[in-house]
Amino acid sequence: MAAVQFGIIACSSVARRRFLPALKLATGALLARVGSRDAVKAESFAREFSCPKHGTYESVLADPEINAVYISTPPTLHSEWVHRAAAAKKHILCEKPAFRSGEEARKAVAACRAAGVRLFEGYAFKYHPQHALVRSLVAAGRVGMPSFFSAEFTYPRPMGNDIRLKPELAGGVFHDAAGYPVAAALMQMPGVPVSVSCEQKREAASGVDDAVAITLKFSSGEAAQLYAAFGVNYRSRYAIAGTHGRIELERAFAVPMDRKVTISIEAETGVEKISLEPADQFRLMIEDFCATITGGAEAKKNYEADLLRQQFVMDAAARSHRERRTIEIEKL
Repeated sequence: MAAVQFGIIACSSVARRRFLPALKLATGALLARVGSRDAVKAESFAREFSCPKHGTYESVLADPEINAVYISTPPTLHSEWVHRAAAAKKHILCEKPAFRSGEEARKAVAACRAAGVRLFEGYAFKYHPQHALVRSLVAAGRVGMPSFFSAEFTYPRPMGNDIRLKPELAGGVFHDAAGYPVAAALMQMPGVPVSVSCEQKREAASGVDDAVAITLKFSSGEAAQLYAAFGVNYRSRYAIAGTHGRIELERAFAVPMDRKVTISIEAETGVEKISLEPADQFRLMIEDFCATITGGAEAKKNYEADLLRQQFVMDAAARSHRERRTIEIEKL
């Protein structure tokens, strides 16, 4: 089967560091055109990643050979380019957070469905094999019934002119990092989210939030306590506490492709540690996305529903902070 030909919209740091190296290694995928607002940068990226064509964002969408696009503009521009890509009949892998509101997300999903293209939000961490192993361990009863989920994603303060320090570009921890522990909780906990409370701490110097604490409650009584921040020592973990034990991932979110990971299982009989070999979560994400386009079993996965559920929870969290109260989630 022919490879899915990708065009990229924006020559971002994450595209250069993680997405494009993974795309080069991915089975069934090919970089066919680089798009940038900066002609020099487009040429530089194309040369670095041996891409035959480069130009503007518009040239990517106008190219009849392009099957799919990877969008990594600042979040404030995601909605515009998702709609334009859908109108051009391109499948879309959009960097997280794909949208800033549930209304944006609903309109984009509707546009993509009407155009017959797939829309995927790029939480690559979900594709690391450690998460599937955790699900299988929980399903096997290793910790009993899950009752509490906790997660932290913290890292040093961004430097210089980083977009995460710019309020006008949807900077701050809420849009950059808080979605990771939320996505992990939704992925690993049973039940349906029913309420959320959220507190944000704002950084005076930049005007963006630099810490977010979220409490998420589920329909069967489970709870999740989630924390994201910058200006804090690096940590990237989550844990599931059950009636008979506890599972913890020491490196859950941003996992380098050459790094081994360890899962710890605590039970009455003691502590067991399981080590997993390195995995390229970006490459695995790209290959899964390509399979949805080329008609493999993955084509039946409802990525759009996952995107909407994530966005509705984040919407409720943002509203909770604004209104200083717990928000009941009526519909996901």
